[in-house]
Amino acid sequence: MSREDEFAEPNAHETAGATAAPRRFAPEELVACERCLRANAPTRLNCLYCGAPLPATAEGDKLRRPTLKKLEEWEHGFNVVLLPRGERELTAEAVADATSLLRLDTERLVEIIDARRALPLARASSAVEAELIVKRLGALGLAAEVFADEELARPPARVRALTFEADALVCWPGVGGGPWRVAWAGVLLLVKGRVVTKRVEVEERREKLRGRGETVEMREIASDEAVLDVYAASESEEGCFRVMADGFDYSCLGEAKRLLARENFVTLVETLRARAPSATLDEEYAASRALLAAAWPPAEHTESLGLRRERPGRFNTEAATVVTNEAQFTRYSRLRRRLALRGSFR
Repeated sequence: MSREDEFAEPNAHETAGATAAPRRFAPEELVACERCLRANAPTRLNCLYCGAPLPATAEGDKLRRPTLKKLEEWEHGFNVVLLPRGERELTAEAVADATSLLRLDTERLVEIIDARRALPLARASSAVEAELIVKRLGALGLAAEVFADEELARPPARVRALTFEADALVCWPGVGGGPWRVAWAGVLLLVKGRVVTKRVEVEERREKLRGRGETVEMREIASDEAVLDVYAASESEEGCFRVMADGFDYSCLGEAKRLLARENFVTLVETLRARAPSATLDEEYAASRALLAAAWPPAEHTESLGLRRERPGRFNTEAATVVTNEAQFTRYSRLRRRLALRGSFR
């Protein structure tokens, strides 16, 4: 049987930096994996060795804890979203237990709770793990719900132009794409935000006997672009589209069109609100970015740019690191849509 010290229960004050001694489990408390037959701590949801789901036991249900490993952007996740709660205050013990469960900083968790809005708490790797979090939070007095990435991660189709008709909004997705119409009375939600992208390109010179390269040149490019997601009161994807401020054709504004994209974007939002008076405008994304980052941090990836010839016989390596909040905004926007379709805008 494996050593018991391999199965340490997660520290209740992990986020605060405490170093309590790991708990050890008796042999009869360990759970055998049905695939590889290895023994695992009863706190685990998946086998430590082969990753298979572990069988549930009555005693294990009380001890199981979510792993909450950091997921890559391409991985399919399950998002645990805190729902708005009433005026009933939580005890300090309940907040401490929730902090330990979610591996969040206490101050950040309190901020999320006090915001009294639907905000993400965690992005789990499996539905079982997400439901476990929801169950444990419910016992502490916090209502939460699971939304899969299938619902939240797909960005709306980007449109290049709009046409305003008397009774409908006509959307043009681009070259080769046919238009679709959304009745003004059917426009449900407008979600406004900004997509910020930072790209850092690094050129390094590597010597044969050196493990690390010498930085030759570093270039940084940043962009900050306004974005508006428009949703109709329908489950159809044809009722979901995105307007990016740059590269959009503002001819639909007619005489109100100006020279600068930022001015035209503001006018466009005002025009859509005037023509679709039943639509709700959500402008809370900018104020919520810090709270969203707890579960949905900005996506970051590094890509190789290959070799660059410095002089005959010497080549430098180039790589670019890109950090963007576009996926974060998409999840926020899609979450607002799901809530709006059920009649809740918080």
